[in-house]
Amino acid sequence: DVADKGIAAAIFMALARSILRASLVNAASPAGGIAAANRLICQDATGGMFVTLFYVEVDASGSLTYVNAGHNPAIVSKSLGGVCTELAGTGPLLGVDENASYHQETLQLGPGDFVLLYTDGVTEAVCGCAADACFGEQRLRESVLAQAGSASAMLDALSQALKEFMGPAPPFDDVTMVGIKRLA
Repeated sequence: DVADKGIAAAIFMALARSILRASLVNAASPAGGIAAANRLICQDATGGMFVTLFYVEVDASGSLTYVNAGHNPAIVSKSLGGVCTELAGTGPLLGVDENASYHQETLQLGPGDFVLLYTDGVTEAVCGCAADACFGEQRLRESVLAQAGSASAMLDALSQALKEFMGPAPPFDDVTMVGIKRLA
């Protein structure tokens, strides 16, 4: 997610995406690749521009490795026990401090576990009936726990819950969600 809106922000996002992809191709680790990308992004980050990101690698065994650079924490819903946990930050946002360090975390997903990545436009979505009411992290966790099915079905249900909450009000920020569900 990039700071600000408009053409300048879109160009900065395209630049950051290209730098990230190139930096991660031959990186020794995700954290090392993100740190290298940050150094390059800092050279072009002017006027308060910055990027938050949640980088994820999942292998066939269900091992999930991530770097969270100042982004919203991903939500993990375990199929056993009905509990949501958050994957918190592992480093600062990109484009602010070229000497910033990042680390990566790894966890094991079990069969049926679901991971939700989302932008702040989801939790900061405003209710069409009350100007001060936001969808919020608690409502998002409750919505995740209430869903079942494929990742696609879960995302559809979460999108519907968000639309019902917002009513006719248009979103004031981007609303992006990505879901990962381990099948077996």
